[in-house]
Amino acid sequence: MYKFSAPMPYTKDDIQKLLNINNQVEKSKITSFYFSLPVTDNLFTGFEQYKNCVTGKSTDYWENLIEYSLNKNLDFIYLLNNPVNLFLKNTNLEKELFKLDKLLIELKKIGVNKLRISEHKLMDYIQKYYPYFIIYGSTSFEFKTLKEYNNFILMHPNVKQIVPSHDLIKNFNLLKNLKIILKDTEIEIMVNEGCIKGCPARYSHAAEKSYNIQKSNNKFLYDFYFSKSFCIKAERENPFICLVKSNYIFPWEIYEYSKIGITNFKLAGRDCFPNKMNSCIKSFTMYLKGIDDIKNIENEPVNTFIHHLSNNDVLKQLKVKEVKNLLPNINHFKKYGELCAAVCGVECRYCDKCAEKIEKVFKKKHEEMKKRTMPVCVITKQAI
Repeated sequence: MYKFSAPMPYTKDDIQKLLNINNQVEKSKITSFYFSLPVTDNLFTGFEQYKNCVTGKSTDYWENLIEYSLNKNLDFIYLLNNPVNLFLKNTNLEKELFKLDKLLIELKKIGVNKLRISEHKLMDYIQKYYPYFIIYGSTSFEFKTLKEYNNFILMHPNVKQIVPSHDLIKNFNLLKNLKIILKDTEIEIMVNEGCIKGCPARYSHAAEKSYNIQKSNNKFLYDFYFSKSFCIKAERENPFICLVKSNYIFPWEIYEYSKIGITNFKLAGRDCFPNKMNSCIKSFTMYLKGIDDIKNIENEPVNTFIHHLSNNDVLKQLKVKEVKNLLPNINHFKKYGELCAAVCGVECRYCDKCAEKIEKVFKKKHEEMKKRTMPVCVITKQAI
């Protein structure tokens, strides 16, 4: 059984819709939710990321949803995963620690006992003063080597789960060895985020989202600076390259991870809540159905399963069955995944060639559509 962690929806109805997926699939199950409060909430500490943008709801409202989820026999993970070192030059530290104390007391009252953290000192602080909580490590640490993860667990031996960096999810050799050296630490893999591999702004982008940025007259520096300067620009200029070089795991590839002992996975998407809740639920549903049988998803747009590419109008026109055999094959990464960081685009152009083939399919499809939609010319007999 593949276990999936998903972002907790913001209404009971949507929670139930998400859990109903479990009744539609056989090989997978959503077993846990993750969540953090919005910045406007009285218990928001500043150690969270600023991804929950829902305002106007009381603390009681959110606690009620958490209790509702726990009563559905789900694990619940509260996110204290702000990647910025908040202990440096932080004049509000004592205030934030006071809020943290209030938050953790409330979480304990309602039965939450798991926290995902991305700051070293905060991990040790909570372990010392709030030993009730089980500590999970965040992918926001962005460790890239086997030795970093090994030393991380030596530094924090009480961490029960890690989520390897987004750039490593196709590095099978490293993942396999992680399973060997971290025998007592669970490994969870994020499957659908889909940031482009080797993003130079990944940490900075996450850090920017972790602050309630004050707007200024210079919008260049504040309005989606990192997205506009790299992510969105790259996607618009060459969606086919983004498709093959964005790191994600397709449903039919999950089995390869179980072979090396990894059966815990994570679905991204909470930054789309609540406006795109229905599309998120559909995406999650099709992902898990695709694990059961690829026939369930053959007619779905190929970007259905890639969170950050899900709105791309070009990729929406390509169905899974049209490009599946042209996408980079998981077996390539099983053999050479650890080399991607060193040779991609220079000594190895495997993914680039895949992109070229997919682009040809797209262009051919468009040419055929033009022929079918070509307006009919009617020749009328003119009077002499």
